[in-house]
Amino acid sequence: MSAGTTLPAVKRALLDALAARPGLSGVQVSYEMPQRALAGEAMWFGEDTETETGIPVMKAGTKHVDETYALPFVVQVLLTDGRDAEAADLRAAALLVEFQQALAENPRITPAIQWAELGGWSHHVGPIGDGSSRGSRFDVLVRVRARLSP
Repeated sequence: MSAGTTLPAVKRALLDALAARPGLSGVQVSYEMPQRALAGEAMWFGEDTETETGIPVMKAGTKHVDETYALPFVVQVLLTDGRDAEAADLRAAALLVEFQQALAENPRITPAIQWAELGGWSHHVGPIGDGSSRGSRFDVLVRVRARLSP
């Protein structure tokens, strides 16, 4: 059986694709949630990725392995300038469109995979701190399909 995963290569390729998008200029795009100095507009990979693997052809010796996983990704906007929840939602939705478009334009973001696609999202919105600030966040799932070869 072959070993390994495409996960780190996919994460790097997606970050590079997002960093190159003019519509994300000024947006903090990170491998993980920034521990210091979280920007008002930020994107990063979530913490837990689940995978399923299978062997497409059973034979003696080293095998190909099909890998499918749901990669979590966060798109977040924090407004501290007095604008309301709708403004936060509109900006977060615009950032989500950029993310969706990056995958749509190149679903095979790295040669290591067969494809990556938006698998769905959940949305969170609400006040921050003393209530004068607003936040909007999309927790996105990216479905990735790959075949690992010996």
